[in-house]
Amino acid sequence: MQQNLNIEFPRKLFEREKNWLLTALPENKLGYKQYRDIIESLYVIGNGRFGDGNFILGQENDEVDPDISSTPIFAVATIIFDVGKVYVAIHEELDGQIEVDINGTAADMIPDDLSQARVWTYSDWVPGEKAPLDNTEVREIHLIKNEIILVIAPAHKKVWVYNAKSGINHFVPVTNYYNEMMMLINIKDSETALNPGKLFTNLNDFSDEELIQGFLVYNKYWRRIELDYHLFEKKETKKNKSFFSFFSKG
Repeated sequence: MQQNLNIEFPRKLFEREKNWLLTALPENKLGYKQYRDIIESLYVIGNGRFGDGNFILGQENDEVDPDISSTPIFAVATIIFDVGKVYVAIHEELDGQIEVDINGTAADMIPDDLSQARVWTYSDWVPGEKAPLDNTEVREIHLIKNEIILVIAPAHKKVWVYNAKSGINHFVPVTNYYNEMMMLINIKDSETALNPGKLFTNLNDFSDEELIQGFLVYNKYWRRIELDYHLFEKKETKKNKSFFSFFSKG
């Protein structure tokens, strides 16, 4: 997108930009609704490190710090028209600022009215559904039954964790998660251990217990979601005693 090169900052989001971003934040889910409200109150204070289409939102008098790395992706959406499409990504808030990406093809030809658009986003996903857009299969693993669910979508090569309380689907970086799981279950064969894609192509080879344990270790270090690890210590058995002893130390 090359439409805003001569616009001075700070500025309010253009109406179409705001509408595009909000498609990734369903109003009927509390966690996303809170982000909607935050974004509507912020200004575009400048471009991020990746140039046009990559913006930093903040308070009107805030400044962009070019040395701050991008935070994890919070939500994404794709808006599709016959004439083109727009991809939006919203990063997690940091110190009152939110990085967003708005990019697409033929975006200048896309109408402001989104009523005829085909929109899809992982934010809308709820347990029991297949993967967004193509209805491919997903695997659901309940960390806490009906409350915290690990979801793996092989066709999309995506992993996320659904939080029933907030409604948020938190993306999980595949490589970091897979590496922690490989170390935990002591797989040393390099063909498997160094190939995160195996998580999707060989998904049926991994038990629910292995997938859960791998996530718990990953989350302990990388903190994607808040978890009470004492809930998992109660599941300790002779078979997995050494694993759950790990959590009692932290």
